Amino acid sequence: MSRFYRIFLFLFLVFLSPLTAQEYQLINVRYLPADYYVGDTVEMRFTLRMDQAGDLQVPEGLPDTGWVRVLSLGIEPGGADRDVVLRFIPYSPGTRTLPALDLGAVTVDDLKIFTSSVLAGDPRRELAGIRDNLLIPGTRPIGALIVSLFLSVPVLIIIMIRAVRRQTGELLKTYRLNLPYRKFLRLLKKIRLTMTDMNDRDFLKSFTRGLKNYLSTRFHQDLDSATTLEIESILMDSPVHETLGLSLLNIFHRLDGVKFAGEEMTEEEREGMLTEVEQISEELENWRRKHADL
Repeated sequence: MSRFYRIFLFLFLVFLSPLTAQEYQLINVRYLPADYYVGDTVEMRFTLRMDQAGDLQVPEGLPDTGWVRVLSLGIEPGGADRDVVLRFIPYSPGTRTLPALDLGAVTVDDLKIFTSSVLAGDPRRELAGIRDNLLIPGTRPIGALIVSLFLSVPVLIIIMIRAVRRQTGELLKTYRLNLPYRKFLRLLKKIRLTMTDMNDRDFLKSFTRGLKNYLSTRFHQDLDSATTLEIESILMDSPVHETLGLSLLNIFHRLDGVKFAGEEMTEEEREGMLTEVEQISEELENWRRKHADL
């Protein structure tokens, strides 16, 4: 009887295991942008196919390790196939496995990403060898050298004056271009110091007005009274990188939730929004300096 009981228990566990283990497959994994580097904001989209239909939930806490920061996670409604959107910022190059994501019905623990590095395969960044000493030619007569230097002095003065004038003009131009960004950073610093005394309405008003004023200077359109839908149209039509446009648009959608849906923001959520918009504005300024389109 004991042997029969052990056989029965073994068969029961074998048939029960497929019912308790929720299997899944990752299908059609996509990245935006396709090639990304350390510090880029990346959007990953994939389809999660489950053997059994289950209720998927966004975890309360998103992973934030030393080498990757998960910004957001969204799950689109569906049946056995569910589309998942994950936004993150990698801080380490190479192939790494993302931290496990507990979605309720399943735990996804095999998401791998590959982060490129600007240092890889660039021979120009290698140290150059020691060069030979430069030798002053000794065949020119001393008198001819003195006369040549004397005649070159007026020309050198004119060249220096023009160079200084041109450099001064470039510095003034750069100062004027960077002024809106510096004003915006000062505003964020002021909000961070006083937001504990602000209610959601005052915080929303000050933050939204400052963000719209800054973006108005970068996209050369008055966004002070623009709606989120109008801002989305402007961002999508601009030459700025799509990932930056989506990141900015996500900020405005969250602000609309506070303004129109009555959502409340904790002090931690306010601080997180300030930090995120600082990172986005820095990426926007880097993009502007490289492309000079804004």
